[in-house]
Amino acid sequence: MNRRPVRLRSWPGDANKATVMPTIKETSELARKLHDGQVDKAGAPYFGHVARVAANLLRLFPEASLDEHHAAFLHDVMEDCAVSADDLRGLGYSENTISIIQAVTRMKGEDISYADWISRLSKSGNAGAIRVKIADLSDNLAPARLETLNPQQAHSLSKRYNKAIKILFAALG
Repeated sequence: MNRRPVRLRSWPGDANKATVMPTIKETSELARKLHDGQVDKAGAPYFGHVARVAANLLRLFPEASLDEHHAAFLHDVMEDCAVSADDLRGLGYSENTISIIQAVTRMKGEDISYADWISRLSKSGNAGAIRVKIADLSDNLAPARLETLNPQQAHSLSKRYNKAIKILFAALG
């Protein structure tokens, strides 16, 4: 996936809105805009993944907080869209939402293995981030998504993601 910068501003039409947490609808629209033109490994619009992660979060964790719901929609924006924590603050997102997004962000070039990164996340104590990552992995493991990959890649990712989910669920207790 290509990482491309997107210029962010306050919400249109309301100069004071950036001091108020956006609605879930606004966050969904922002995620759609930020991921516009991006596609997943199967060539499908990337926003479909983002929307399914948000739905998975609420299905798997009905008690998920509003911060977690926002973070589910925005879980890949730092990694894939060159959005910073300061950009998100400027749009009115809470420090908790931002900390969840930061915790689930694995930046390219970060010198840590996937297994070590999952271990670090599981030990972080950030239950919201752990739940968002489980929702993300649940979508990545969906049979409809795995079927679009070659069998070897699908098997490898399935093995890796199932192991990660077990570790993360165990961390939730």
